Amino acid sequence: MTGRAVVVVLDGFGVGATPDVADSDAGWHTLEHVAGDAPLQLPTLASLGLHRLAPRAVEEQQLRGAYGRLAPVHPGADTYLGHQELMGGGLSRVELKLMEDVGETVRDALVAAGHRVEPLVEGQSMLLVDGVAVVHDNIEARARLNINVTATLDDIGFDELSEIGFVVRRAVNVSRVIVVGSRGYDVDDIRAHIVDRGEGQVGVDTPGLGVYTEDYQVRHLGLEFPVERQLPTRVIEAGGDVVLLGKAADVVRCTGAVRENLVPTAEVLDAAVRHLTSMEHGLIVANVQETDLAGHEQDRDRYRQVLRLVDAKLPQLLEQLGPDDVLFVTADHGNDPTSGSSRHTREYVPLLAYGAAFQPVDLGIRSTLADVAATVADLQQLAELESGESFLKEISCSST
Repeated sequence: MTGRAVVVVLDGFGVGATPDVADSDAGWHTLEHVAGDAPLQLPTLASLGLHRLAPRAVEEQQLRGAYGRLAPVHPGADTYLGHQELMGGGLSRVELKLMEDVGETVRDALVAAGHRVEPLVEGQSMLLVDGVAVVHDNIEARARLNINVTATLDDIGFDELSEIGFVVRRAVNVSRVIVVGSRGYDVDDIRAHIVDRGEGQVGVDTPGLGVYTEDYQVRHLGLEFPVERQLPTRVIEAGGDVVLLGKAADVVRCTGAVRENLVPTAEVLDAAVRHLTSMEHGLIVANVQETDLAGHEQDRDRYRQVLRLVDAKLPQLLEQLGPDDVLFVTADHGNDPTSGSSRHTREYVPLLAYGAAFQPVDLGIRSTLADVAATVADLQQLAELESGESFLKEISCSST
């Protein structure tokens, strides 16, 4: 294999609703709504092509990258499934279930593991475990994708809470089991933040509960997929290094990868620069989670601040790229902070590609997020992936 590839995933960064959403959701556009009335000054991202995807939202700069949109294949708008798709596919094992479908199975598994289990609220699907942890439908993504395990860290340690999450994970085949903990609330506060999304989806409004503080801890327990034909495993098999940063450390599967589970954006991107400096050849996947958190909180100002920080940090990565190295900036789903809901939004995601041999061309709308991984595999002369179509020829041979 040759060269190094860096994939920066701006979690929850959409560029317009996909055609398959309901008419009432057709106005979703995370980037344009974050910008509001005045275009954002993001010179680095604009030069990579972001301005071309939303001219009213981002001030124009001289173009130096290829750009386009990626259409999600995975159902709904989900971080874990989005990352599986980005890394080359393999989504067939996912079962779409609510707690009302699997609650009895989850309860039996927890009891067998020695836990005390009771309903959080009589007549509803949520379970209270050991008097402190609540197992409930995730209400921040499409129904039936994820189950959360939520508690206050004032009552239980995060490792102990995670053990409850592992039991739930083994019991169900939903996309993710998400373990969430923070401080400053109790079980009564959790009860007070129950939201019924309709059609059986009942869970805890974690942004409203106030979990996203300096005490916030999260663990994403994704459904195990056959990863032999995903990009990270292909890189390892070819003798390269794989580094997974931020949420990618949780949601991307790869034996032999270096993992740093970081949340602060500056730490994630500084770590990417550090690993790139010492890497001979391989792959870095860096997930910026704070964009997604701002979307969940419906906080446009925070979202803008995170984007500006990303834009200020990207030049450090670009400076480290050699003639055989490439940078991709993309996302896993949308999270429009003006949607009126803490749920993810199903949108196209940006495709920004930069390399010394790349031409700054319009790649149009690609049919799957997996095209990023397929292109990296093509560049690094790796074996074929589960899914995705390389666009290497289009950016290497086309002209503006």
